[in-house]
Amino acid sequence: MDTEKNMPSVAVIGLGLLGGSLGLALGRCGVKRIGWARRAETRETAAGIGAVDTAYPDPERALAEADTVVLALPIPVIIEFLPLCAKFCRPGAVVTDIGSIKAGIVSRAEEVFTSGDGPFFVGSHPMAGTEKSGLTAAFPELYDNADVFITPTKNAREDAVKRVEEMWRRLSCHTSRLDARSHDLLVARTSHALHVVASALSLDILGSGGEEEKLFRFRGCATGFKDTSRIASSSPRMWREIVESNQPAVLEALVGFEKELDRLKNLIAKGDFDGFEREFARGKALRDSWLEYKKMK
Repeated sequence: MDTEKNMPSVAVIGLGLLGGSLGLALGRCGVKRIGWARRAETRETAAGIGAVDTAYPDPERALAEADTVVLALPIPVIIEFLPLCAKFCRPGAVVTDIGSIKAGIVSRAEEVFTSGDGPFFVGSHPMAGTEKSGLTAAFPELYDNADVFITPTKNAREDAVKRVEEMWRRLSCHTSRLDARSHDLLVARTSHALHVVASALSLDILGSGGEEEKLFRFRGCATGFKDTSRIASSSPRMWREIVESNQPAVLEALVGFEKELDRLKNLIAKGDFDGFEREFARGKALRDSWLEYKKMK
């Protein structure tokens, strides 16, 4: 029992795909895992599959017992939880999150985490996920080799930032520090706009025509459509919250995409297929270089 008391403890608040996968991954790191979810069924399932060691029905107890707290909740709920964390987390504790936007979260955290002795808030965003949702879709390898952006608040001590970085690195992740606004502009382009585009493709390709036409379109879609549209199967509610929280940056990213699409469309319209081939080759080279980067990590 003394050994267990001396183990570092991590509270995972929210036990869906991301929180459940984090709990499973932390099981390989020799930490005590505390969990919380609103539904009793979710807490029981999380304990049953080994995603947490203990799951509490009230978040205050989970917060009070943890050295590190990870908020794996929808973005609006993360923001709602921050005052609760500031009130109930112990001095010296570190709170982080896995939300895919950072400016609103970090801004609110700077308002409520004001004690010089902590707890401290350090935002983080692992670039990992699938189109599925819920605890039943969780798996421990979700974060393997993922890039994680760290967005500290102005009043977070360096040792608190390093603790969050170390947690992710123990899960085989690669961390980079970035200010919250730059993060939101970046992921609007690399992630958020992609989900909008994937949804638009699905609506255009599968949503037009009568039943007979729809059947032919279903038959005409194969691996290319499956690969390109996969993320259109993501949670509509979650993506509404993400896009709503990062609206200006998402619109800016979509304008950039539209310019590239219009340029390719104009090359096709003019019959400039040499130009089209050059641009297609440039796109291929850029994607291939990204694949090489991923291999080298």
